[in-house]
Amino acid sequence: MNDLVVIQTAQGLAGYLIRCRQAANDITPITAVVGYDHRAQPSFSLSSKQFAMYTKLVFESKGISCTLLDGYVATPILAFAVGNIGASVGIMVTASHNPKQDDGYKVYWNDGCQIRPPIDAEIASAIIEKENLIPWIDYGEQLRTFMDGDGEGECYGLSNPKQTRMIEDAYYQAVRDSGLVAGIDVTSDAQSPSFAYTAMHGVGLPYAKRSFSTFGLPPFLPVPSQQSPDANFTTVPFPNPEEKGALDEAMSFAKQNGCDIVLANDPDADRLGVAEFNKVDGKWTVFTGDQIGSLLGHWLWETIGKKSEQPVAMCASTVSSKILSAMGQTEGFLFEETLTGFKWIGSRALSLQNEGYRVLLGYEEAIGFSCGGIIPDKDGISALGVIATMAHAFYAKGKTLATHLQEIYLLYGEFCSDNGYFRCDDPAIVKKVMAQMRNGGKYFDRVGTFEVDSVRDLGSPGYDSQAVDKKPTLPTSSSSPMITFRFKNGCVAQFRASGTEPKFKYYIELRGQPGESRDEVSKRLDTMVKVILEELLHPSENGLITASSL
Repeated sequence: MNDLVVIQTAQGLAGYLIRCRQAANDITPITAVVGYDHRAQPSFSLSSKQFAMYTKLVFESKGISCTLLDGYVATPILAFAVGNIGASVGIMVTASHNPKQDDGYKVYWNDGCQIRPPIDAEIASAIIEKENLIPWIDYGEQLRTFMDGDGEGECYGLSNPKQTRMIEDAYYQAVRDSGLVAGIDVTSDAQSPSFAYTAMHGVGLPYAKRSFSTFGLPPFLPVPSQQSPDANFTTVPFPNPEEKGALDEAMSFAKQNGCDIVLANDPDADRLGVAEFNKVDGKWTVFTGDQIGSLLGHWLWETIGKKSEQPVAMCASTVSSKILSAMGQTEGFLFEETLTGFKWIGSRALSLQNEGYRVLLGYEEAIGFSCGGIIPDKDGISALGVIATMAHAFYAKGKTLATHLQEIYLLYGEFCSDNGYFRCDDPAIVKKVMAQMRNGGKYFDRVGTFEVDSVRDLGSPGYDSQAVDKKPTLPTSSSSPMITFRFKNGCVAQFRASGTEPKFKYYIELRGQPGESRDEVSKRLDTMVKVILEELLHPSENGLITASSL
């Protein structure tokens, strides 16, 4: 990204918004809200802040009222702001958990959810229209005029500090009103958990502090070396809590300071990582996104769902664990799966709300969680308050997050997963692998010795052997297909290419039989994974590179 690309993008987006209003004969004023994180490349005079200021200048050059949030903001605040001020569109300039050299431009529609088809493609087409590729005015000169002035705020008078604070206040009030704030038992004699928090050199610290205060929780200890925004990400080059080793610094600090639990936001604070120290064996449990989702789903059902006067629903991406489905079948709430990505989870949650459901959780295995329907996007700020409240309740009963998770598995069955990827730089190989799995339309009924129960193919035109009409209920795509094999022993194996990285991903999960231990399920899964990957993907033959070889 650079200044010109951002200007072209903003011009295309502004033009698209104007055209949509004209086509609908809608005279309602178009409004926008823009936020930014701390990313910067000083040697190239580039930054998220500068990109955000240019975006505002572009919009206002076309008469579009644009609120630029003041200072670094967390992505969930921007998503919330769209609905809070009734904006037509929202833009968050952030690369989230990507490496330091990256930046990004995330667009939200007027429902507070990330853009999705056909809007995304229509905006992309508008951006490359000839009239949008050349700057309409000299934005650089305009920006310099503001920089030479004495306007208030972090953006030389372009941002709105007062409105930013009002939006943040409204967000935390929405958290209080959501039912998520369950309170903690301060009278218990049991040891309360202590927390270490890392912002991973991002913007999350002030938001995490206020989240703890909103939930009525005692303060956490911030990891000093990672608490402040740092565009160089000095201690963690790939600032994703999911990545192996990303939490090492925080866990070391937590152990030195006697903390039981590490809570980690990624740099824009929309994701949440969780790790827990076992003081008996001296080992850490770094919870997967599916495990955190299981804990949140069960907790939200027990504390809110059971008492809800509305029917309850939860959503998860199709590559996430099926444990919420099992939970819903047992407890009586609706569970729906969506395509991968929070634009699909959030949009389905909004639809369910419109149908009268109370949507308590939407989550994806990539540590993204939306609790309580505050925003239709992942939100690491409210989720960390829920997890911390939950931990207090468990510790007061002499339990831990890990032991309670095991109790959940005892209730609904063991769910063991093996998610991973192969490096694949050639898109033609992805097409070849997908074609091999389709087997000319005669999908395999057996992989090795394991019998296939059904197959779903979300490529175009789509296929689902479980459906009466053989058509999948989820949307299909020729450009980003996904194939799912459901086995008769309860295993589900799913395959897709990453939309942002040269990776071919797999998600394989096995549900245990009643009374089967986790170790037994895990061993059976290990055996299946080896067979499934070899028989369906033929990694060596197709030149797929294992993650361990990178």
